[in-house]
Amino acid sequence: MHRGEKVGKYRLTDGPVEGGKGAVWFAEDTDLGRKVVLKRALPESSSQRAFDELLAEARALARFSHPHVVTLYDAVRTGKDKRAAFWLVMEHVEGGSLDVPVKLAPEHAAGIGAQIADALAALHAKGLVHCDVKPGNIVVTEDRVAKLADFGAAHRVDSSATITPNGPLSLTPAYAAPEAFRGAPERASDVFSLGVTLYVLTTGTPPLRGPGQAVRLEAISPHLGPLGALLTAMLQPDPRKRPTAAAAHSALAELAGEARDLATFPLDMVTKAYSHTVVQTRARPAPWHRSAFLRHRRLLAAGGAAAAALAVALPVLLANMPGDGNDDGNGSSPTGARTTSAAFLGDPRTADPCSLLDATVFDSYEDAELDRYQGNFNRCDVVLRESRTDVVDVRVELDAEELPEAEKRRTTGRVTVVEPAAEGDECERALAVTGTRASSLRITVLAREPDKVKQGLCETADVATGVAVKVLNRGQVPRRSPDLTPASLAHKDACTLLDAAALEKVPAVDARGAEAGFGHWACQWKSTTSELEVDVQFDQGKLPSGKNAEVTRLGDRQAVVLPDSEGPGACRVELVHRQYTGLDREQGTERVALIVKGTGPKDIEHCDLAKDLAKSAAESMSPG
Repeated sequence: MHRGEKVGKYRLTDGPVEGGKGAVWFAEDTDLGRKVVLKRALPESSSQRAFDELLAEARALARFSHPHVVTLYDAVRTGKDKRAAFWLVMEHVEGGSLDVPVKLAPEHAAGIGAQIADALAALHAKGLVHCDVKPGNIVVTEDRVAKLADFGAAHRVDSSATITPNGPLSLTPAYAAPEAFRGAPERASDVFSLGVTLYVLTTGTPPLRGPGQAVRLEAISPHLGPLGALLTAMLQPDPRKRPTAAAAHSALAELAGEARDLATFPLDMVTKAYSHTVVQTRARPAPWHRSAFLRHRRLLAAGGAAAAALAVALPVLLANMPGDGNDDGNGSSPTGARTTSAAFLGDPRTADPCSLLDATVFDSYEDAELDRYQGNFNRCDVVLRESRTDVVDVRVELDAEELPEAEKRRTTGRVTVVEPAAEGDECERALAVTGTRASSLRITVLAREPDKVKQGLCETADVATGVAVKVLNRGQVPRRSPDLTPASLAHKDACTLLDAAALEKVPAVDARGAEAGFGHWACQWKSTTSELEVDVQFDQGKLPSGKNAEVTRLGDRQAVVLPDSEGPGACRVELVHRQYTGLDREQGTERVALIVKGTGPKDIEHCDLAKDLAKSAAESMSPG
């Protein structure tokens, strides 16, 4: 098959994605003018009877409509005898599957699970069992809707017939229920597989199994938090003891709370798009420009992911290996395949920014010291000194955005480096593994004492860039060792510290329009009628001080109020989460910073509003 050819009334526009027994093509319905996806099924028999059975089942599924199920529109047969091909025509879904090694907060996993359980309950009511529920068969659309995909293994209850004629029962061992291994799937089997799926989405690994493929319930992970009891029930070895899909839906929706709408779901971090021969492109972003907030806390806009077509779960071919230098510089490999953000970063909360720096390579200065306790948790610094004076700060920050636009860019191995023009006492480099979406890192070199700088700032930036490029060409960003202490603020979600009630204090702010930063360690809300905005970001290091700093208490927290620190009229309030002792034995603090800035109604007092919001955030934090 080739692009431009037709399968019935469907014109092939892109593909194929190869995987399993079939292939997937992206196509257009020439009658209705809509995008569709065609999956070629390869049954054991090419007889008319086999196709008639396929067509009957496909049309039955086509009449089934549910907001959390990828819709099957049609079935088409082409060719005769041994050349016969059977095509399933499905909804073209834009988004990515959840088949990535990223751990979600329990409430986000529950939000996804509630949607899929709702779909399963509807399927079960029709006498259908999916038989292959797993992260790779769950799509999250750009609108944050979770959908169940790929009915290639589906069975009718009380029948051994598959919905599509792909031969014997197909299952994925890590997710299949014990009875499915025995060839006897039932409705409760889907509940079990959903339980394993949520376990993996929360902990990163499937539960341990014992005799008869039963889950070892005594070894259930404590990291499941509020999901623990429900998943224990869903993973019972006896199908009769598991909740129904409808009951699981109700329980998951209650556990998810407001997270069930996935409004702040970090889509690009936790979804994986299918690779195909031509990757859809997005409009080029505007030239690299950052507001004062974004200058050091750049955010991932909700829904800003590049879209890649999805409809069925097939093995994904990732451009994961070091490049050969033939990258086009626009994020695509010569074959058009992409590397996911997860392949580059892994779990963003365990990626170690300090692994991308080396304090021993800056020979122009008398002393260089690595400091991992400055700014947010996605940052690491090397301070360059002369005569015991801090002269230059070399900073690495992991970022939640794509590479910026700039005239100068180069590729070394699999790493693309963008070189924006230097600005005053600052020089920057932006790096990303070729093909990753909305994940990069930024190296910033700042002159603290311009008169004492011993080497050009951009030369220093290039030295640091060389270290980071070598690390990235070896593989994934290394993990933190040791990991962040359980008491660390890094385990919290900045977007959850202000709820809708607290944000009502901000005129016309869109409480559902939160923009989450890297690792959910920063969050931003904007007014819909003015330039007023609220930023929440995590910070660490020494407690800020200064002439205008006001030390006070808000709720049960020590706090510092910093008027005008973010620009004229703006106000920053920092709440102390905990104290710690750094490697240099100096006392430091982890803090939540609440920032209110931008022009708004005339009666708005930025510091009064920032203090009110800080009190609400303090109530959301654990006892100080």
